[in-house]
Amino acid sequence: MDAPKGMFLFKSTPLGREYSKSVLKSKFSLALSLSVILFIVLNWIANLALAIGSISLLNAYFLIRADKESSIPLVVNLNHPFMDTASTSGSEVMVKFADKWIDPGVNRLKLAKDSLGCWIVHTMDKDLSVLSIWVTNLKESILNKQLVIINQAISLNNAINDSNHEFDDARERESQESTLLERNWLPEEELDVQGPISRIFSSDNE
Repeated sequence: MDAPKGMFLFKSTPLGREYSKSVLKSKFSLALSLSVILFIVLNWIANLALAIGSISLLNAYFLIRADKESSIPLVVNLNHPFMDTASTSGSEVMVKFADKWIDPGVNRLKLAKDSLGCWIVHTMDKDLSVLSIWVTNLKESILNKQLVIINQAISLNNAINDSNHEFDDARERESQESTLLERNWLPEEELDVQGPISRIFSSDNE
């Protein structure tokens, strides 16, 4: 699963790495318990080599399952809160449930199953629109866990972008106020009209 240019897979984000560790830890605990039982039984009824081989296969299976469970089909850009960096512009989120990366929009997503048994991802708008099919063989419980994280990513994405819009609106209002002051006063008095938002941008450019 490759990320689009300028985007980062969820697994490569700080939150994604923590989630992967958590999933791996839970799978390892289960694998360890089963390995002990399997070793005792096979070593008693068969031989040591068979016991060790079976345990190795069991551990490999759980490692693969842990990797699939933590591979959430989600990418974010550098400005998204999942990246733990200061947002400097618009935040972005994309998902890949089928064959391509798509923008999920601003609404939360919901999982359903159609009459053929295929997983369908709906957008929770007024029409409950279909966003995509979800091509996967994971269990419903795991898919719902992944969807919780995807919905969280969408909510945080909306929060950051709404904040940026408010910031841009404030900057535009201040620009209009500054223009008005310049038109009325600057020909007579050379005033330095610079509000708080302008000072932020000025300090960034210095």
